Amino acid sequence: MRWIITFDYMGGCLGLGENAEGIPSRADPKEGDNLPMEFRLYDATGFLCFEGRCGDIDADWWHGFEPLVFAWNTHARCRRLTYRRADARAQWRPLEPYPTR
Repeated sequence: MRWIITFDYMGGCLGLGENAEGIPSRADPKEGDNLPMEFRLYDATGFLCFEGRCGDIDADWWHGFEPLVFAWNTHARCRRLTYRRADARAQWRPLEPYPTR
């Protein structure tokens, strides 16, 4: 799933993500404007580390974990991801395995 970090509160990861084939890449954060979902990554204390855009997590929740896996393995050690449709009126939801709708 395509995803990209558009806001970096930790430093050094702005523009990081994956292309549509799942290959790690760096891009201009404005490229995220074309992706349908927003996500936020938090560390264990609840500190907001990164914000970004990604493909449709509701349609492919398994690949929705990819930004979290990336942020867990880097210096941020993120442990929680919330997401929503790219609409300021949409509610933030936690990413959970086997979501119940």
